[in-house]
Amino acid sequence: MGSDNEAQPRAAGPLRPAVVAGVLVAAVFTASGIIRGTYPFGSLSRSTNDLGTQYIPFFAHLWDILHGRAQGDLLFNWQSAFGVGFLGDFGVVLGSPLSLLVGLFPRDQIDLAVYVITVLKLSLAAAAMAVLLIKMHPGPRWVAAMLGASYGVCGWAIDDAGYVPMWLDGLIALPMFFLVAEWSLRRTNRLLSVLVVAVFWLSNFYTAYMATIAAGLYLLARLLTSDLGWMLGLRAVLRHGISFVLGMALAAPVLLPVLTANDAATPSPAGVFQPSPLDLFLSRLLPLSEGVGRTASLYVGTVALLLALTMPFNRFVPWRTKAVWVVTTVLLTLSFRWPPTQELWHGFDTPNGSQYREAFLLCGVIIVLAWLAVAYRLPGPIELLGGGVLLAVIAWLSDGSPLLTQHALTVLIASGAVTVVVFGAIWVIRRAPAVRRTKWPVAAAFAILMVVVAVETTWTAVITDEQRSKVLGASATAWDDAQAQRRATILDASNWPNYRADPGTSGTPNDPLLLGGQGAGLYSSLLPYSLNQTLTGLGFGWSGYGRASHDLDNPVTDAIFSIGAKLQLGKDGPHITRSEVPQLVTVRRRLGATASSNAYVAQERLLGSTVYEVPEYKGKRLTNGDVKLVAQCTTGTTAVLYTPRVGGRARLADGQWHELSATRRPGINTSSAMIQLGTVPKSGFVQIEIAFNEEPQRIEPTGAIGCLDQQALARAVRRLRASGATDVKAGGHSISATLPPGSRGVAVVAVPKVAGWKCSAGDGKAQTPRNYGGLVAVPLTGNEDRINCTYMPPGLRRGLAIGAAAAAITLGLVLLGWRRRRVRS
Repeated sequence: MGSDNEAQPRAAGPLRPAVVAGVLVAAVFTASGIIRGTYPFGSLSRSTNDLGTQYIPFFAHLWDILHGRAQGDLLFNWQSAFGVGFLGDFGVVLGSPLSLLVGLFPRDQIDLAVYVITVLKLSLAAAAMAVLLIKMHPGPRWVAAMLGASYGVCGWAIDDAGYVPMWLDGLIALPMFFLVAEWSLRRTNRLLSVLVVAVFWLSNFYTAYMATIAAGLYLLARLLTSDLGWMLGLRAVLRHGISFVLGMALAAPVLLPVLTANDAATPSPAGVFQPSPLDLFLSRLLPLSEGVGRTASLYVGTVALLLALTMPFNRFVPWRTKAVWVVTTVLLTLSFRWPPTQELWHGFDTPNGSQYREAFLLCGVIIVLAWLAVAYRLPGPIELLGGGVLLAVIAWLSDGSPLLTQHALTVLIASGAVTVVVFGAIWVIRRAPAVRRTKWPVAAAFAILMVVVAVETTWTAVITDEQRSKVLGASATAWDDAQAQRRATILDASNWPNYRADPGTSGTPNDPLLLGGQGAGLYSSLLPYSLNQTLTGLGFGWSGYGRASHDLDNPVTDAIFSIGAKLQLGKDGPHITRSEVPQLVTVRRRLGATASSNAYVAQERLLGSTVYEVPEYKGKRLTNGDVKLVAQCTTGTTAVLYTPRVGGRARLADGQWHELSATRRPGINTSSAMIQLGTVPKSGFVQIEIAFNEEPQRIEPTGAIGCLDQQALARAVRRLRASGATDVKAGGHSISATLPPGSRGVAVVAVPKVAGWKCSAGDGKAQTPRNYGGLVAVPLTGNEDRINCTYMPPGLRRGLAIGAAAAAITLGLVLLGWRRRRVRS
C-alpha cells in the first residue's frame, strides 16, 4: 500500500537501513558475549572446536608475515610440519581482505582481533542484506533494516559460523551475489559485479560455491517474476554468467593452488548424510534451539519468520511473484532433506561435522520472502492470521523436539504476539484519516520490533553458545601470560636456519605458528597426505584423521630434522633442552631404499646409520585384558615403543606410565606417537605393560619395540655434521646451502618432499628433487659447491595466467562499454 512506503521516501538510499542493521547485529553479538561472560568480556573462552586450535594460530602467523617476523611468506611456511606450502591455507582461512586487520592489533591480542573481525563480518552481512532488499523492490526501509539484522544473527551465523570465521564470508557473499544478479538484470555495475565475485571466491571458496548456486536460483526466480522478454532474460543470464566466470578467474591465483592442495591433502572419511527427523529440522526455525551440528541452523527470528509465512496470504503480492518465491523456498528446504542435493551443496563431499553447512542459504531466502511479503503492502489481519496459523503448525510439529530449550515456545509466542499486535496496530492507524500520514506509528513500530529482534536474538545467541559449549567445549584459552612466557622462551632459543627450535604441540597442534619456532605440529585441512605418511612412518602421532600432526620426543628424529632446541614444560615454567644435531642440509652417499619394514628402520634410513635394535617379542594377555610384551635388548639402551593404533598407557617393568593417544571411533581418529619408556635393565629383558583405554586392541606382531643405542646415535650425528653444509640460508620460500668441496652422492634437505619444489646443484638447471625417504634430495656429482631450492605452490603459475587473462578481458569489456556509451551520447 502506498501510504506504508510513503512514511519512508522511496528515493532515499539504503545507507541508513544498512548502518542500522549492522550496528544492531554488532550490539546483539556483543551483548550475548557479555551475558555469557566469554572473551573478551569474561573468563570463558570463545575458542570452540577449531577456532583456537587451528584458525587463531593461522591469524597469528599472518600477523608475523605482515610484520616481517615469520619464517616463511604467503607461499611457504617454514614453521609447521618441517616446512609446507602456505598459500592454500591462506586461501582457505585468511583469504578475506578483512583478515589483514589482524595486523593492526598487538601480537598478544590476536584473539581480540579475530573477535573484532567476526563482529565486523556479521555486521557487513546484515548491511549487505538490507541493501539487497531495498534494491530488489521498493519497500519500508525500517523493515529492511530489521530483516537485515535478523539475517546477520541468523542461527547458522551464531551457531555454525560463529567459531569458523572464514565461513562468515559466505554470509556476506550471499546477498552480494544476489546483488550481482540484480545488476545483471538491470545492465549496471559490470566491473563491480566481477570484482564482487572475485573477492568472495578469494575469501572462502567453500561458502562462495554454495552462494553461487543460490545466486543462480535467485536470478531464475527474478526472471520468472519479471516482465522481461526471453531475449532480454537470456542476455541477463549471460551477463550474470560472465560476471561469475571472470570473477572466479580473477581469483584463480589463489583458488587453483587451494584446489590443488586439497587434492593432495590427507583424506578424511566422507560423512554419511542422514536427514534429521522432521520435528528436529523444523525446531531449528524457532528461537532458543540448538542442535550442535545434528540439523540445519535455520533460525532467522520470529518476526522475520512470521512475515515470511504471511506471503501465501498476501493478496497484494502479484500471484506469479508469490508462487515463484514460495515454490523456490519450499524446494530449497526440501533439498536439505535429499542426499543427492545435499551432496551438491557440499561439492559432492559430505562433511563429517555439521552436515548442513549450506543452511545460511535458506536463511537468506526466508529473509527475501519476508521482504516481498511486506514490500508491496504491510500485512493486515488476514495475512497476519494466515502467517500465525502456519507458525503455530511449525511449533506444533516441533513440539517435543529435544533441541528446544526450556523457554523456546514462550519466547516464540511472545515475539509472535508482539509482531501481530504491532503490524495490526499500524494497519488500524493507517486507516484513521487524522494520523494517516504521520510518521510516529512507523517510528514506534520500528522501535518495538527492533527491541523484539534484539532481545530474542541475543537470548538465542546466549543459549546457543551455552548449549554448544556442553558438547564441543573450548579447546584453547585466549592468549595469557603462560603463552607469552612460552613464546619468549622459544624465540630466545631460535637460531633458524642453523637448527630448528621446536615449541612442541602441548597447547595446540599449531603451536609453531602460535608461539614461534619450527616443529612438526600443523593442523590444517590441507596437510599433504604424503607428509602424513612420512611422519607416521617415522613414529609421529596425529589427530583429526591425520590432518593434525604432533611433535615427537625422540632424539633420532631430532637429528633427522635438525631440532637443536626443544621447549619443555616443567613445574618451574617453560625451559629449553638442547642437543647437538646435524645441519638442515647434509650429504649422503646414495639415495638408499625407499621402503621400510617399521618406523625404526625408516628413521635409520634417513639418519644413514644403524642405531636401533629391533628385537622379536612375545605377548601375553593378562587377566584384566591388558598385554605384556617381553623382548631382549642390550643393557643400557633405551626401550622405545611404537603402537600407532593402540590407545591407553604403557610402561617398562613397573616404571612410569606413558600415554598412548590412539582413538578410533565416529568423529574421532587419532594415532599414537612413538614413546621412550626407559633404560633397558642389566638383565637385558624388556618387559612392557600396555593398558588399553577401551576393549583390547591388536598389536603388530613385529616392529613395535626398538632399543636405541645413544652412543651410536651420537657417532652418527658427528659424521653428518662433518660432511654437512658449511652454510645454510633460508628465504621466504627458498633455501640454499654451501657444501664442502668434493661433496658426492645426494644433498638431503630436512624438508618434506612435497609437490612444488625445484632444486639445482651448482650452476645446473632447476629440477624436481629426488625423494629421500620423504625428504628433499638433490643429486651431487662432486663438482657442485652449493644447492638452491625454491618452492612454488602447484597451480600458482597457471592461476596467474588465468587471472591475467580474466583481468584483460574484464578491462576490455569495461572499455567497450565505455566506448558504446560515448557513441550513444
